[in-house]
Amino acid sequence: MKNKIILSVMTLGLITWSCSEAPVGQQPIDSIAPGAVSNVNVKNIPGGAILSYTLPDDEDLLYVKALYDLKDGVAEAKSSLYNDTIKVVGFGDTEPREVSLIAVDRSSNESVPVKVTVNPEEPPVITIGKTLDLVQDFGGVQGKWTNTNRDEVTVHIVREDEYGDYQPLETFYTTVVEGSGATRGLDTIPMNFGIYVKDRWGNVSQTLYKELTPMFETSFDRSKWADAKLPNDIGETQGWGMSRIWDNVYGKGDNGFSSPGGTGIWPQSITIDMGTVGKISRLLLYQRGDVYVFSEGNLKQFEVYGTKDYDPTGNWDSWTLLGSFESVKPSGLPLGQHSAEDDDVALTSGENFIMPLDVPAVRWIRIRVLRTWTGGDNFQIGELFVFGDNRSELYQ
Repeated sequence: MKNKIILSVMTLGLITWSCSEAPVGQQPIDSIAPGAVSNVNVKNIPGGAILSYTLPDDEDLLYVKALYDLKDGVAEAKSSLYNDTIKVVGFGDTEPREVSLIAVDRSSNESVPVKVTVNPEEPPVITIGKTLDLVQDFGGVQGKWTNTNRDEVTVHIVREDEYGDYQPLETFYTTVVEGSGATRGLDTIPMNFGIYVKDRWGNVSQTLYKELTPMFETSFDRSKWADAKLPNDIGETQGWGMSRIWDNVYGKGDNGFSSPGGTGIWPQSITIDMGTVGKISRLLLYQRGDVYVFSEGNLKQFEVYGTKDYDPTGNWDSWTLLGSFESVKPSGLPLGQHSAEDDDVALTSGENFIMPLDVPAVRWIRIRVLRTWTGGDNFQIGELFVFGDNRSELYQ
């Protein structure tokens, strides 16, 4: 009977343990708060501050946190026990702010807050906002800005609607120093536009407003195009002729033009007669598809030249440089790897190469390839469209 009683008690104990919740995470060791940080020093920076301090002498110290108010609520920054600085960011102006520094130990006990005042320097969203400009462009308007420190911001172009409200047209995510972005597909009538900068904390610059009239833009008629090969231009690989650049066949298949390899000639160039005089706003380039996206002989760096007066000798002195361009893989992945966004740009949406607004009107264009994505000795073009003002009567 005694054995039976012992077994029953043991069983009951097992059931009781198995039905209770197991503890999760760091369990409290004590309820003693750590000491506070001391000797706090403030270094103000654009949109924030860097706080340095002396850590409390607590063996179970875990981290220091900073609490402060931002536009959308209370923000928190943390720094481990191995550091003696903490950075607070996200302020949208230069007004003084109060920051509370709190030491936290391994039992989640918190010290008495140490409050300091920071005076942020001018935040990036304001600095970049002061550089904003809007100018008329082909089929729309073009925004321009300077982002010296490559801060992560978005630039927004808006347009006034019939009710007097401004509606979004384009948003550009940017970290480049000299940035620009255009919105297109608009009518050639005067409109009111605006442009502003926004950061990831929701801070917004002042909006620059302008009344602008988009310039006329259309696609050049490719049925008029022809190969205008010059003596110093490269030839074509059999079955991959020049007309494949404008045959309206592009995308996932293995399509397009290819120059021959092994010629020992580099850089290589081709010349196209567009059949009409016009002012070019941009090139829309599609890559050779299949497994060659952002690889093989697809263009990486190239120049575009133009002229109204065709010189059959091919002398480069008779050509005007319209623009120098570099293809950019959106994902930034290594050679041989590409994302869905990369595929879209290469094969579906195309990659735009924007001409300066002051380029002259031309009829013949010459593409001079300086480097391909793999650095080989020949190149490919899947398909090419040219946009701009093709009303030749304006440019005779």
